[in-house]
Amino acid sequence: MNKPDIWLSFCTSSRNRLWQLKETLGHNLSALDAGVEIVLVDYGSTDGLSEWVWENFREFVGNSKLKFFEVKNEVPWNASKAKNLAHRLAGGAYLFNLDADNFITSDDVGLLQKAFHANHPSHQWSGVLGDGSFGRMGMPKDLYLKLGGYDESLLPMGGQDVDLFNRILALGLRFVRLPEVATAAVKNTVQDKLAELNVASDSAASMYDLMNKFNIETSKFRLRMEGPIRTDSFATFRGLLNEKPVVIDGLNHIRPYELTEFGQGGSM
Repeated sequence: MNKPDIWLSFCTSSRNRLWQLKETLGHNLSALDAGVEIVLVDYGSTDGLSEWVWENFREFVGNSKLKFFEVKNEVPWNASKAKNLAHRLAGGAYLFNLDADNFITSDDVGLLQKAFHANHPSHQWSGVLGDGSFGRMGMPKDLYLKLGGYDESLLPMGGQDVDLFNRILALGLRFVRLPEVATAAVKNTVQDKLAELNVASDSAASMYDLMNKFNIETSKFRLRMEGPIRTDSFATFRGLLNEKPVVIDGLNHIRPYELTEFGQGGSM
């Protein structure tokens, strides 16, 4: 398989995780080689993420190492929709989910090149639930689109990575198991994970457990009744893609728009 201009996209979405990206983004950009990009989505942050990116990483946007999308319509937090948006914007033939709290190395890029040439999904998990590494999954872009991406019908967070993992297995595919990560993810508390859902701190743990259980059971039910392919339309977003106003619709079409086309604020 010949390598296209962009053969690998690391897909990252963030909502008010600037404190994590200050540790990870510069490190991760330094690990990229030719034909590799990071796609970063600012999913409605209010912590100055976009300003920080443009102040510190404009050159990486200019040399196509970083693709940056700023969501401009009002969006409640939803992990599946945010992850899908980063994957949908990716230009690479092979996509790898990289949460904002995770690090990569040049060795990881080399390992993923082998998975890309083998045309196999890949997984780089420590085997320890809750350490932030389970979501490190890669796959050919055509497989991602065939599956319909992360299930956007699930509750805002919990179980979305497990759901996608199990749907890949249900297609009869085998994962390439990558070695453990060289650097552990930035530590998150349950309160950190639920910060965007306005959950009281004294009920955060129970709320997170409930969402996980609901999403896992929903995932099992949909897999049994509908199979692994999701045909629901993706969510529609408007925003700035490398500072250019665009709309990305439910069928994954991207088109320019005028700044005044949708008025001020409002969801789509």
